[in-house]
Amino acid sequence: MSFSPLALITRLFGRRPDLAIPPGLWRELLAGLQDRGRYERESGAFLLGPRDGPRRVTSIVFYDEIDPAAFDTGIIVIDGGCMADLWSVCRERSEIVVADVHTHGGAAGQSDSDRKHPIIAEPGHIAMILPNFAATPLRFREVGLYRYLGRFNWDRLRPSLLRPTLRITGG
Repeated sequence: MSFSPLALITRLFGRRPDLAIPPGLWRELLAGLQDRGRYERESGAFLLGPRDGPRRVTSIVFYDEIDPAAFDTGIIVIDGGCMADLWSVCRERSEIVVADVHTHGGAAGQSDSDRKHPIIAEPGHIAMILPNFAATPLRFREVGLYRYLGRFNWDRLRPSLLRPTLRITGG
């Protein structure tokens, strides 16, 4: 058995991550984004999870599952009328949208369009941006995680020693 003082300190005094995803779902998410974007265009998904407790992803709904034309232009465009299908899925699964994710061709910074057009315009919502069309290997420090504050304002979530932003863990 190995002992890590850093792991112990983080476990005892650290805060929960802003978003947690089980390893199997993380792999499914990356594969789905890569398949849909073919490393040449944006792709994205809604990340669903339980209503209560920390933001923990338990299922994925790719944008083209509610709007088959979402990726047709090379950028993500979702017909607002298709969002009713997402809410139906949430009701059927007794889940909520805990975050959304989409890819960029370069870095994971928010574009002007990302800032001005939140896919879920609800304060507290988390948006994740994966660089390089989700090509692997993907370094966590390159992933962009943003919390919507309302009125088109965002906060970039930055990890610290005692507060990770994204954790791939659990079952």
